[in-house]
Amino acid sequence: MTQFTAYQKKQLALFALLTLVFLSLFTVLYARSSNTTLLSLLMFTPALSVLIVNRLTHERRSLFLRPKFKRNLSRYALSWLLPPLLAMVGAGIYFLLFPAQFQPLASRFAANNGITELNAYWTQLIPVVLLAVLINPFGGLLPALGEELAWRGWLLPRLRDVLGTRKSIIATALIWGLWHAPIILLGYNYGTDHPLLGVLMQLWLCLIQGIILAWLQFKSESVWTCALWHASLNGIDRYTASALLSAGSVMPLVGPDLTGLIGGLGFVLAAVLCWRGICRMPERSTNIKPADLPDCDFLIQ
Repeated sequence: MTQFTAYQKKQLALFALLTLVFLSLFTVLYARSSNTTLLSLLMFTPALSVLIVNRLTHERRSLFLRPKFKRNLSRYALSWLLPPLLAMVGAGIYFLLFPAQFQPLASRFAANNGITELNAYWTQLIPVVLLAVLINPFGGLLPALGEELAWRGWLLPRLRDVLGTRKSIIATALIWGLWHAPIILLGYNYGTDHPLLGVLMQLWLCLIQGIILAWLQFKSESVWTCALWHASLNGIDRYTASALLSAGSVMPLVGPDLTGLIGGLGFVLAAVLCWRGICRMPERSTNIKPADLPDCDFLIQ
């Protein structure tokens, strides 16, 4: 295994410092107000950290911002439409294991729309879900890019140069998961009953999603495929299985939502398939050009 150069260490340290400063600031603000708009703004801060680091270090290496639509049409389609389908698979497995919790007429969706009959329920649910699947990802595309430009466009390639493909994927995913930890401890996704278990589940979730996103990044050579997958994933928050199909007495650490252990099984299957493809990839990138590498010392000595 090669070693990090002094330049790389300083770059990574500066990125870590800036990311932690932004994370601390927004965590304090969110703890005081519980305003979820702050979380959307927080998603932009990893990319902002990258832009500051690259500015200070005169970095010229690609951030994979070219969309490359022609060669990646199938991958964009997967990123757009597959996350909701995988979420449905996990929810289906959950309700098969816990059938008593399948109560669509007692769901928040039914209550909010005054629905008392199954025919009316399905008549209203299907167009709402279809519109959400098709439209929601594009509403969250830029915030998702704020994360993906940093995690998959900047950090992952740099760790790959030194750690190799597989170790860099795991390291990036776990760092991404730990970045979520302060918000998870405040009750986001998993509530406040078991905060440490919530952090562990978030690490697992980010590991699974990180494998899929790394595969997308390596195959497409564009962070836009990753951003679209991430946005589609986040868009499911607006029509979760627990809100649509259950009375609300669910176990967030288990399911039926994709953030639960069982609710996320569809994504586990996808991650296994992606990992098999990743294992056939070279251990280090073959696309680095001499012009991408720094030709001067880091400004901060």
